[in-house]
Amino acid sequence: MTTLSFASIRASLLQAPRTGEALIAAAPKHALIWREAEGTWNCIEVLSHVADGEITNWMPRVQRILDGGGRFPPIDREAGFARYRGWTADALVGEFGQLRRANVDRLDRLELTPAHLRLVGEHPEFGPVTLEQLMATWATHDFAHLAQMSRILTRAFGKHVGPWRPYFSLLQTA
Repeated sequence: MTTLSFASIRASLLQAPRTGEALIAAAPKHALIWREAEGTWNCIEVLSHVADGEITNWMPRVQRILDGGGRFPPIDREAGFARYRGWTADALVGEFGQLRRANVDRLDRLELTPAHLRLVGEHPEFGPVTLEQLMATWATHDFAHLAQMSRILTRAFGKHVGPWRPYFSLLQTA
């Protein structure tokens, strides 16, 4: 099994806001608020969630591990919906980028070593997790939500492709 380097995680963390910005750059408002089904998130809500996570999730958990471990407080996955109510997608992606850059700067100042990455905290559902696992999850979380936004936009536009529908796998389950 290959190891995931801190440098590759860091690079991924820095790129995510730019990728989100590129995804929404030309999307019309109706596509940004379109839902795949009742109870699913739209792009605005996804952006609210990832921006809020920069405040409430990732760095507080990193710090908890570095401060000696202990149980992570549970995360309210939809808290960002209230925090960012009324924000535009452009404003949200800008906020996400600013918060992310600040968090990566904080990570850089921590000067994490391989020994730090082996330190453990306790997830409220999963139990013991290492800092390395948390960092990998942070990057994976970004990729998952960027893919979600891409899928939402694909399906919002896909309603209009007519006879080309069979050629788009993402439209087959929509």
